[in-house]
Amino acid sequence: MKRVLAGIAGALVLSVSVGAADISRETVTVWNAYVARNADRPGRPGSAPQGEMIDVPGGTIYHSSGSVLIRHTTVDRVVRALLYPGTPPPQDDVLASRVLARSGDTLRVYLKLARTAIVTVVYDTEHQVTFTRHSPTMATSRSVATRITEAGGGDRGFLWRLNSYWRYTQVGPDVRVDLESISLSRAVPRVARPVARPLVDRIANESLQRTLDSVQRFLQAV
Repeated sequence: MKRVLAGIAGALVLSVSVGAADISRETVTVWNAYVARNADRPGRPGSAPQGEMIDVPGGTIYHSSGSVLIRHTTVDRVVRALLYPGTPPPQDDVLASRVLARSGDTLRVYLKLARTAIVTVVYDTEHQVTFTRHSPTMATSRSVATRITEAGGGDRGFLWRLNSYWRYTQVGPDVRVDLESISLSRAVPRVARPVARPLVDRIANESLQRTLDSVQRFLQAV
């Protein structure tokens, strides 16, 4: 049995690490419809990262969420700390970052991202990030990747789309930060799904937790 699983895992590595993968119009249409229906559903208060892997025609959507609490601060202070400088707090997955343009509460940000899904791939990406203040006790922000280019050329389909949705809510003297992430990648071969799903779940949840932890450390120090 171990040899069978190892063989499936090996086949998965080869299938996703060799050759380009083109995204189809049908996959883009399904992605757009999914985001329109399901975006901006922050995780339950205090919830650990959790997510689901959804097979769609020609691709795979991964939708995850989680939250952390920032002690003794305000929503306004949190938003200001994130808007200036406008780049994300230091974290292992972000190799480089800079603000390309700024207009009010909207930013265009460059990020060099490292993503691991069986193998590690580095991407040059650009994101439009918009902060919205709904009230003194609640604000949101939305980050939509407008360019994703695999470093070194080619496209193996590990990351075609990436959206992030944040909510900042005053809870007494603290602020709860909710994060929701929706990404699109190439389809996982059917034979490899029993092995790939728990592996992708673990990797995605760990990545989301690292992001939340980095934001918590950064904001707690402000």
